[in-house]
Amino acid sequence: MFLGLARVEGRKNVDFCGLFGLLGGSEAFIHSVFADPMTELIPTFTTAVNTWQCDENNHLNVQYYTDFAHRAQSLLLAELGLGPRAQRTAGLSLRLVSDHVKYLREFRVVDGVEVRSAPVEIGARDLLAYHEIRNSGDGTVAATVQRRIAADRNWPAAFRARAEAAKATLPAIAAARSVGELSPLPDLTLADAASRGLIAIGRSVVMPDECDASGTFLPRHVFGRYSDGAPILWNHLGFDRSAMQERGEGSVVVEMLNEYRAPLAAGDLAVVMSGLADHTDRILKFTHFLFEGETGRLAACAEATGMKLDQKLRKTMTFSAADQVRLSAGKISL
Repeated sequence: MFLGLARVEGRKNVDFCGLFGLLGGSEAFIHSVFADPMTELIPTFTTAVNTWQCDENNHLNVQYYTDFAHRAQSLLLAELGLGPRAQRTAGLSLRLVSDHVKYLREFRVVDGVEVRSAPVEIGARDLLAYHEIRNSGDGTVAATVQRRIAADRNWPAAFRARAEAAKATLPAIAAARSVGELSPLPDLTLADAASRGLIAIGRSVVMPDECDASGTFLPRHVFGRYSDGAPILWNHLGFDRSAMQERGEGSVVVEMLNEYRAPLAAGDLAVVMSGLADHTDRILKFTHFLFEGETGRLAACAEATGMKLDQKLRKTMTFSAADQVRLSAGKISL
């Protein structure tokens, strides 16, 4: 589950919950979070956080950061001349390749959300876009998303020209810091998963209201399946989540890289198998594999960086020696 990373009451009292140790360069990071929006970014998606989008701690759940970027992607493409209607007219089919998300600040109920976007790479059939998610109230960066998409044929010439003209430079704050070393993750099947040490953290059915207009499972629900099963994984690793909650301890995700392989559709069975790939005395590296339950094919997979959090002090916690012995014994084999 996502507790958020940076609870900022004002620029003079900033606690990023141990993120500086992960990313390095606290002054540069603070400057980036509070920096004015890049002028070359295009305003795309705007909304406000609703109660039903928040977790038990009243923080926006991780899946909605992905959802904001997903909606922003459609608006960005339309701004560049390739909206949904234009895609249908051109007979163009798009697919998701990957989402890289860095969670930098919390959103709470009624916070305003503003997404600004731009292409950063454009190839003959693929495009990498940057989506910067900000709190529209104080202007701070809450998350960054790099999304790569691919087309089933070459981009129309007019679209590619407009995308090239709109290209922006990826800011340092959005660069991968703690994920990517394991990618691409292996193309496992469900039958392979248990032998690698992965455990089932979620079994469900894809419902029609979880899919887009074409019947494809929406990316936010991929992230949602990972998030919903996270307490089960923490329990498996020897951390009693109920006891943690009573002690005022929680968990936080700071970065995730998700790869889309073969999308699920309404009515498909969904099984999430997850495990611990690595750890330090403060950081856990998780992997998630989402399978179609009947065929066992891999639908999506992700690596995520998590930490244990003291909710009262808003500080990340160090794992005890006993914790680290147990964590080492529980590592999976990829």
